[in-house]
Amino acid sequence: MPYFENASNFSIGEAHCNEITVTTNIVQERKSVELQYLYQFVASGASHDSKDQYRAPKCDPDTRKQLLSDILEWIKVSEKETGITFMHGPAGAGKSCITRSACEQAASEGLLGASFFFWRGSSTRNNENKLITTLAYQLAEGNKELREYILSELKDNPRIVNMPLDVQFRKLIFEPCCKLPRERLPVRVIVIDGLDECIGETVQIEILQLLAKAVRYEGFPLGIFITSRPELHLQEVFDTKEIIFATNIISLDRIPGINQDIRTVLQSGFIRIRNNPRFKRALKSVSQPWPSLDNIEKLVQRSSGQFIYSSTVLKFISSPDHNPSTQLEIVLGIQESGGSAPLADLDLLYQEIMSRVKDRQRTMKVLSYVMAIQALGRKKKLNSWQHFSTDILKAVLHNQNRLLLVVEQLLELPDGVAYLALNQLHSLISLNVGSESARRHLEIKFHHKSFHDFLIKESRSNTFYVDVKASQSNVLQSCLNFISHPAFNTDEQCVGWLYASFQWHRHASIIGLKNTNLRNIESALLNFRSIDLNLLHLKQAFEVLGLLNDTGVSKLTLQAVSNMQQYGILSLKDFYLLVIDVYEELKMGIVGHHLS
Repeated sequence: MPYFENASNFSIGEAHCNEITVTTNIVQERKSVELQYLYQFVASGASHDSKDQYRAPKCDPDTRKQLLSDILEWIKVSEKETGITFMHGPAGAGKSCITRSACEQAASEGLLGASFFFWRGSSTRNNENKLITTLAYQLAEGNKELREYILSELKDNPRIVNMPLDVQFRKLIFEPCCKLPRERLPVRVIVIDGLDECIGETVQIEILQLLAKAVRYEGFPLGIFITSRPELHLQEVFDTKEIIFATNIISLDRIPGINQDIRTVLQSGFIRIRNNPRFKRALKSVSQPWPSLDNIEKLVQRSSGQFIYSSTVLKFISSPDHNPSTQLEIVLGIQESGGSAPLADLDLLYQEIMSRVKDRQRTMKVLSYVMAIQALGRKKKLNSWQHFSTDILKAVLHNQNRLLLVVEQLLELPDGVAYLALNQLHSLISLNVGSESARRHLEIKFHHKSFHDFLIKESRSNTFYVDVKASQSNVLQSCLNFISHPAFNTDEQCVGWLYASFQWHRHASIIGLKNTNLRNIESALLNFRSIDLNLLHLKQAFEVLGLLNDTGVSKLTLQAVSNMQQYGILSLKDFYLLVIDVYEELKMGIVGHHLS
């Protein structure tokens, strides 16, 4: 039962705990034990001051001034009339940029209690599992007295971290914050960005209702700042009479001055391009001013209030391999949509960039494989076998750094071809590569979710459409082809073979056995009846990859091997014999839990 249900005349403030004087040693010991324990349940990259968020874009200093000022003024108010501020806007409106800037300003004045940035592309940030613990850790880290209350709860009951969301919130955030007098709690707000990026509408609603109930009680001292796309199910929650009066709504598509802010972003971006020594010679003979005010105005109008359009244009024009003036002419040469859809001109820009790829078929193939493999890490609920194969996945991909290497092996491409294919899309995709020799050892991210949405919706992308199920089927077939000829004499063969061997069934489960060529699966699996690769060979494979030299990855690897032993699997042959049995059960229509 929710802990606020049927509550009346509710006040945790009356249940003050007397301060307990403890020695410094005990305090430090508690901090070093319970706080470290809590840190294990923190989502990496979720807080505003994490490495991921630090690198992410923020508002231009000369934009969003009034909006950020209004948000900060709301945060500063100790006893807020509206305990929640909900900022919504469509994809590309700059919600996360605004939130990062607001967090920085609030943190600089000591007002930020905690923050959590949801992101669908991360297995730890696309669900609610580590939301409360991540927020609680930041609160504990920032206030000594609050830390004592939070860590005391953990000491009494370490299982809190695995309890339902409402219990976690009550024990680790709500009650500790209510126990501390307002004058001893300088922080004023908890920030949650991208609630719509959390998988599952039901979970999103649960989080929203949980926070809304908390701010309605006088004893809770913190405001909640939430951002999301304007999803109908979330708007319906805010429209309920219990919440509507406690909520301040900010609709980004109704904020005045958007075009001026976009104009400022474009002007600042073009100044950086003109001042870049790399483009000095290319722009030497270009008529000034460049770009003309008329051309900047055309780009402002095409943005339709979406900052993602201007940022994508600037990335495209500043391509290190092209003349900026020529790139600008390409953008201006795109025929305007004339439509009312806010992303229509952005879609045309995406289509234009994609159309200029030299080997379009190969690039689309590589891109579809990358998207299919990355999708495996986004599945929220995993059974024991999927947890086991996820450990292998993390070890093999080494935090996505070997993703292109796997793709090249599955597609049987020459070395470096996958990198060259995606590098043509640098204005749309981030390839974080450290050196020439590490081109296949890199992290791949879309600059913005709108490009992913564009690719998977045929009505928007047309000839550049990526059929998600077809991509999964293609990767599955490549895996089956690869494991039919097992060998790992080189690093590349190790990566491809390990990925194909331990992940094929997850791709099959996504598309369903009914949509799979059963004969291909049977043929590939039967090859393993004559293969006796024991755990020593598996360890050797990881050693060739250098995985055991990395402490974090080594832990994952050893855990995966341990899981195999727990299931009585002493060799990879045993593993596949069991897999074949489960496969036969599934094919006959018997419900199986191993591969579902």
